[in-house]
Amino acid sequence: MYYFKQINGLGCLLWSIFLCWLFFALKLYYIIFAIIIIAFAYNLYLRLKANVVKHNEEKEKNFEPEIGEVYKVCPYCGNNVKRNATYCPHCNTKF
Repeated sequence: MYYFKQINGLGCLLWSIFLCWLFFALKLYYIIFAIIIIAFAYNLYLRLKANVVKHNEEKEKNFEPEIGEVYKVCPYCGNNVKRNATYCPHCNTKF
């Protein structure tokens, strides 16, 4: 003889609440993990961008024209500056 066990409504409700909480907790765990990874990636991007800008500024400050390369002289500090520069990398004066 086969018969069903009686289902307790309160137990079913408690299990449903627990399983919903577990589901949302696991999803929030992955969201927090994703936010941390995005924050690290953004920090790395900002550091790399700052290094590139610093490298370009150093390259502009230590500019030495090669043979045949056109340059101009800054009227304020007298240093050689690339022809297409809009400001002097040495004294930061706009042309």
